[in-house]
Parts: sequence; C-alpha cells; structure tokens
Amino acid sequence: MRYAITLCYDGSEFHGFQRQKDYISVQSETERALQTKLQRPIVLHASGRTDAGVHALAQVAHFDCDVEIDCDGFGYAINTLLPRSIAITDCRRVPDTFHARFDAKRKTYVYRIYASKIHSPLHCKYFHVCFYDLDVETMQRACAYFVGEHDFRSFMLSGAAVRSTVRTIYDLHIDVKDGGRQLDIVVTGNGFLHNMVRAIAGTLIDVGRGRFALEDVPQIIAACDRRRAGKTLEGCGLYLYGVEYDGMRFEAHADLSDPLHA
Repeated sequence: MRYAITLCYDGSEFHGFQRQKDYISVQSETERALQTKLQRPIVLHASGRTDAGVHALAQVAHFDCDVEIDCDGFGYAINTLLPRSIAITDCRRVPDTFHARFDAKRKTYVYRIYASKIHSPLHCKYFHVCFYDLDVETMQRACAYFVGEHDFRSFMLSGAAVRSTVRTIYDLHIDVKDGGRQLDIVVTGNGFLHNMVRAIAGTLIDVGRGRFALEDVPQIIAACDRRRAGKTLEGCGLYLYGVEYDGMRFEAHADLSDPLHA
C-alpha cells in the first residue's frame, strides 16, 4: 500500500531534504520517526530535494507500507516523534502507481525578501534581507518575461547535470506586504532547475535596484549563460509552497498558510 504525506519544515536546521551520511536531513529524521511508529523499514520519495536552509510548507513524499494506516490522526502520532522543526500536516492513501516526484505536474515556490537598511537578526533565517531601495513596479513588469516555455540555463547551477534546461513557468508575480517591506516572489511551473528560483529572485532584485534595465531581462533569458543573470540568493528565503498532480493538490495546511506574514 502506498501513502503520501505532506511535510512542513524549517529548513534552517537541516542540510537539505535528502538523506546524507554525515549530516542531519529532513528525510532521515522523518524516516526515523515513521520507522519507530510503524516498526518496519520506510523509505521516502519526495517531490524534490530542497537544499540546505530551504523551507517547505507543503513538501510531498510517498512511502510504501505493508500494513494499513489510519490516515486520520496519523500525522499527529508521528509529529510527537519528530523534531519540532518538522511536521506532517496531511496523510492520504494513493494509488500504488503514484510517484511524488515523477507524477508532479506543477510546483509553487515562494522566495521571500525583507527590505531593511540594517541587519535584521529576526528575519535572516527566513528571508533574504535586502539593503537596497527597490523599484517594485519594474520588478513586477519584469516577471512577465519569465512566464511561458523557455530555456532557463541562465538561471541554473553551473555544471549541473540535467537532460533538458527547458521549463514552463505558468505564473510569476510579487506579493507586496507590510507596507512594501516584505516582497514574496511567487512562481508556479512544471519543474525547476537547481537554484533556478533563487537565481530568478536575484535577477529581479538587480532589476529593482537598477543594475539591470527592464529590457535586459529577455536578453538574459535568451543568452543561456549563467554569468549574465543575477546572483543566486541564499536558501533561507525559499519555500516550497505546493505541489499539484492529476486530480490531487497538496498545499499548506490552512493554519500554516502564511506563518511568516509581517
């Protein structure tokens, strides 16, 4: 029997999602708790491998188990065995052919920026703290250039091995909060290259501060050259916000939909 769980976690305490030999990870901690509860080996397969410091409000992972699980309340039982920085917010039975990674049709990420002229210790684990004055209206206009099917090689980790660098962005916009001090870059696509969202966010900041002109953006995309785009921002501002499948949608629990609104 196959089950899918939705995970919420504070990535600042982990060396990414994927299990690693010498570092603590979200996968290893969650598998340990599941194995303790179910008394059998459990292997998680996630929708994607978030990097060190990256957070999730709705990471999806599936596992197989040879005993039937009562999904109602299962998360509460497992959460008592997990560190406080990880929580299971949903559990459901899925078809045995379901795969959290390969069946994903759309993912939504949010990159959070906090505008502050001084170092902000209470924000630095959960936002990119930006010291520059930003032209948010021009950043919003620049978002439109990314929408559609493009080769996003300019925004990929250099040297990363991937079959294709073409991806489709369905929506990219910026939510402005707290009187303009908080900017949430919200992007939905059919998949993302390694560091792609963080590099797009860095490029949008460069547009906002005037380092790039608005008309530079389509040229940066077309160049397929990582050196042309903005820098890759820190993982601390990135959140996996939701994953969609045919007939199924996994998203943040209603009580956790915006825990860091300012």
